Amino acid sequence: MKTKLPLLSLIAAATLTACSSTNNALYFERTQLQQDISYLASDDLKGRKSFSKEIDVAADYIVERFTSIGLQPMPGTQSFKQQFNLHSVTPKSVSVALDGQPIAAERVATVSQSAGFSWQQTHDLVITHISADADLREQLRKLNQKGGNHLVLIDKAHEEAFSRYQNYFNNGLTKLELKDQGAMVLVLGYEGEVKGLEVKVANEVKTQQLTNVVGVLPGKRKDTDMVLFSAHYDHLGESKGEQGDHKQEESEEQDTIYNGANDNASGTGAMLNLAQHYAHLGDNERTLMFAAFTAEEMGLIGSKHFAKTQNPDAIAAMINIEMIGKPSAFGSGNLWMTGADKSDLQALLNQSLPQEDHIQANPYPKLNLFYRSDNASLARLGVPAHSFSSTDMANNDHYHTPKDELANLDFESIYKSVTLLVMASEPLVSAKATPSRVAPLKDDAEGKIY
Repeated sequence: MKTKLPLLSLIAAATLTACSSTNNALYFERTQLQQDISYLASDDLKGRKSFSKEIDVAADYIVERFTSIGLQPMPGTQSFKQQFNLHSVTPKSVSVALDGQPIAAERVATVSQSAGFSWQQTHDLVITHISADADLREQLRKLNQKGGNHLVLIDKAHEEAFSRYQNYFNNGLTKLELKDQGAMVLVLGYEGEVKGLEVKVANEVKTQQLTNVVGVLPGKRKDTDMVLFSAHYDHLGESKGEQGDHKQEESEEQDTIYNGANDNASGTGAMLNLAQHYAHLGDNERTLMFAAFTAEEMGLIGSKHFAKTQNPDAIAAMINIEMIGKPSAFGSGNLWMTGADKSDLQALLNQSLPQEDHIQANPYPKLNLFYRSDNASLARLGVPAHSFSSTDMANNDHYHTPKDELANLDFESIYKSVTLLVMASEPLVSAKATPSRVAPLKDDAEGKIY
């Protein structure tokens, strides 16, 4: 894709005029930006999978960068590492008999947040029949929100949907906090009333530690709200004989590492270099927070925990950087933003940019991207939190495959994108502008069982 001349001239001018303080210069370098991304996406880190020793190495690298940049830990803490536990509950053994008839394992699915449970009396639980014409998902959702113990007898017509729930439950629940508020046993294709039963379920409960890395650059005005710059630094790790959704033939040359160069070493590198720029500049009115989130690939786990520790009213805006490793459909270095209709942040940022290089609205509305990245964890609370990307999602064959590696990144485009973010975010950093709030999501009742 051809480079747009207005953006080229912007980058040249940025070295002289992008900022309003000492030397009026950009304070990050192409070489450092490339070094950060290259290290995080290297084979040595083996895809930065959550709970791996390699993601801990990546966290240590980010800590070292925050330290060298001159950031501070969050107030009240003494470490850049925000560590927390994630609990998993996985079925280990399941035995179900109804009216003396053993039920085959392939017709049973169980879920709870406990170490196990045993049922011998029908009056200890609620028995629900789901007919062929019923909405299985909606029925299970209601039972899940109600909590308690449920035996659910499902018509064979729902076999495909039942299989999806069975796979989901067998893979195990992951929870920031375990709450034993009931259990559910699904049985496919059992007809008739249940007068007696024998159910025994044992689960494996595992607790593992995860780490966000968070640094703070205090602002001149201590009593004002802050700006959050973020990116997730985890990825998918290694595969064994698979690439994406397609099986590969085993060979010594087979690439099994999901390096996550674009997703999201590129965004993490951008966040680090924005921190370096603003720390060196040293004239930010608002306090700036820089967060590298873990376990995004597991369902935004890191940012969900982070959001629980923050006062959303104290965050003026969130700039979440997600996959800027390739030129967008709008040109090299240009960006698009999720949720442009949910606050006026896009218009505010574009006031600092020429028309030719405006940040565009998400061109892939059908993908529902606003609630699929870490910005969602803060946006749900009302923060004008948006994700910024350059990736052409309509032509993104390397997504979640071992082909997402350094050789397929465009570092010139990445450098331009970071430069664009520096210029666009200046009104936020200087407290000259404050975006409108996102309408908080109504807190749908969280499931009590799964």
